[in-house]
Amino acid sequence: MKDFFTFYTDIRNMAVPFTAFSLYHMLFLALAILLITTLFSYYRRLDAGKQRRMQVIMAIYFLVEELLYTTWLFLFCHEQVWHQILPLELCSLCVYMNALTVYLKKDTLRFFSGVVGLCAGLIAMVYPANISELYPVLSYRTINFYILHASFVLFALIQLQDRTLLQYHYMKKNFLIICGMFTTAFIINLNLHTQYMFVGIPPKISFIASLYHITGIMMFLPTILLALFLIQCAVVFLLRRVYRVKQDMQGSV
Repeated sequence: MKDFFTFYTDIRNMAVPFTAFSLYHMLFLALAILLITTLFSYYRRLDAGKQRRMQVIMAIYFLVEELLYTTWLFLFCHEQVWHQILPLELCSLCVYMNALTVYLKKDTLRFFSGVVGLCAGLIAMVYPANISELYPVLSYRTINFYILHASFVLFALIQLQDRTLLQYHYMKKNFLIICGMFTTAFIINLNLHTQYMFVGIPPKISFIASLYHITGIMMFLPTILLALFLIQCAVVFLLRRVYRVKQDMQGSV
């Protein structure tokens, strides 16, 4: 427990490191799935007023979590803290977009929270590259990582209950938002040598680094944006198929 709040660059001799695809990783995944399913089931049983209240509580949680995380960086990140605290990571952007979704109730934001939040949350929990072998199993960073990303998935499922969101004009608007986010992060990374949105120069994530070496710096960002567009199309297509299957099952009852 001595390294519970320690930033990874200051950790020495971890007793039990958190490692991707280990038994501890599977345990965290199972607990996250249990949390998501329990709270989503509870949400669906609430009336409209209480559902709205729960979304407001989640928005407050997201903002408080981001404040605490930034404070933790200020206190414990002793190396290039200004390169760590800019809200340009996808998880930080999801935090603010989710809060705006609750406040503004705009369908474009709800689409972002539903589709991007679902993908970001699931991918991060399945492939936790930001914490694997960097932090102990019992640490603030590991525990907070899984609670936050499980919350992204829960919030996404709440938004995706509205089947009218999965329309292609929302998808086009969402892709413009994604392009703006990744382009901004790419430019910042070029100037500050950071790794925001995993598009650093060069990237640190192995499979993204392989893509970078294939495309070169000039075509790296366009290739990333094309990949994100294809992923978004695939996710929307699959969600629409799921809704169609559910409708067919309900119609046959």
